[in-house]
Amino acid sequence: MDQLPKCQQSNVLLSAGGFPTNWQQLTAQQQAEHPINMVMFQLGYSVYQAPEQLPGCLGPMGMDTKSIKFIHAKDTPVSAVTALVMKAANERIFVAFKGSDIPNVITDLNCRYSGPAGAAFGAPTSDIRMHDGFYRAWQALEKDVVTTVTSYLKQAPGAKIYVIGHSLGASLASIAALRLQKGGVLPASADVAGVWLLAAPRAGNGAWRDAYNAALLTRTLRFSNFQDFAARLPQQSQDCSSGGLAAALTERGQYAHVGRSVVQCPAASGGLVQWNVYSSGSETLECGAGKDGPDTSGSTHMLGAYFDAWRRGHLASKGSDLAKDARTAAVLCEQCTDKRLLQNMRLTRLDAMVANPPARAGGPVTCFNNDACRVQRAWSAATSVGSSFTAAAATLTGCSGYVCVDLGV
Repeated sequence: MDQLPKCQQSNVLLSAGGFPTNWQQLTAQQQAEHPINMVMFQLGYSVYQAPEQLPGCLGPMGMDTKSIKFIHAKDTPVSAVTALVMKAANERIFVAFKGSDIPNVITDLNCRYSGPAGAAFGAPTSDIRMHDGFYRAWQALEKDVVTTVTSYLKQAPGAKIYVIGHSLGASLASIAALRLQKGGVLPASADVAGVWLLAAPRAGNGAWRDAYNAALLTRTLRFSNFQDFAARLPQQSQDCSSGGLAAALTERGQYAHVGRSVVQCPAASGGLVQWNVYSSGSETLECGAGKDGPDTSGSTHMLGAYFDAWRRGHLASKGSDLAKDARTAAVLCEQCTDKRLLQNMRLTRLDAMVANPPARAGGPVTCFNNDACRVQRAWSAATSVGSSFTAAAATLTGCSGYVCVDLGV
C-alpha cells in the first residue's frame, strides 16, 4: 500500500494559515462547509493517540509542541477520563476530551439528574440539571483543565479558546465550554470562540440547553452521523437509576441537545453525502432514509466515519473534494497516522482494544472491516474523495452504501 506523505509546515491552526477568526459570525451552513472542520476532527482524534506521536502531527499545524498536556482523572473507582490542553502560538488554546473506554460505561449509564447546577454556569436561578455521570466526569477534570488554561492565558492574554470532543468527550466538551465561558473560573476577558461536538450524547435538561445556547449557540457545531447510537443517548425522556446503577428505584429525566446541528445523511446514490443543517439547533437525528434507528455496531460512530462523511458532504455541497487544500494535507500525512492502529488492526476484524480508528490509509476508512472493501478502497478514500465515492458500494461484499456493517464475527 502507498505511504502517506510526510507532514509539512502548514500553520493551519494559526490565522496566517487560514484558521477562521470570525467563526461565530458565519452562518451554520458556512460553518458546516468550512475546511477547518477536518483539522478539528484531527484534534478530536489526538486525545486518543500516544503523546509521543502528537508533536510530529500537530507541530506543523502551528501547535506549540511544548504546551501539549494530557490530563487524566478518576471519575469513578473503576473508570477515568482524559482531556488534552494545548496552545497554538499566542493565538489559540485548544481543549479536547476523549471518548469512552469500556470502563466508562458506568459513567455513560449514570444518567440520573445531578443536583441543581445553574450557579456553576452563571445562571443561579435556572433549574439546570445535568447527566450525573458526565457532570461528575467533568468535575474530576475541572481543576487541572482550568489551571492549565489559565496558565496558557497568562502566556497569551489574547488567545481564544476552542473546545472539541467525541462521544463521551463531546458531552464533557459541552460542559467545559459553558463552564469556561460563564462559570467565572477564568479571567473575564477569556472567550470560548468555537466548540465542535462529534457524536455527542445529551448532557443536560432543557434549562441546560437554554443556558448553553444563549451563550454559545452560534459558536458550536454538533455533528451527528446517520444511525449513530451515541447521539441518541440518553433519550429525550429517559428513566435512570435514582440511587446508582444497582438501585431498583428510577427517576425520569428530560434531556436535550445543544448547539447548531449537522446531521450527516445518506443519499439515494449511496454514501453519507447529504447534510441536514439546523442553525438554531434541533433534536432531529433522523434522515428519513428508512432504517433510521441506532446502529449498535458502532459503524457510523467512529471518528473516521465522521471524517469521511464530512468530505463527501463537502463534495456534494461545494463540488470540491479539497484534495489540494492545505488543511487536507495537514491531516492526511504520515505523522498523523496512528501507528498502533496499523499494528493492531486486522483485515477482517475490528480489534476491540483500538478505539475510534481514524480515516487513514492502512487503517479502517469507509468499509472498515471488510476485506475486499478495505483493501481496495482504503488508500483512495484517505487521499481523495473522487466521484466514485458518490456511488453505492453495494457491489462490495458485506457493504451497504457508506459503511460495511457486517463485522464478520
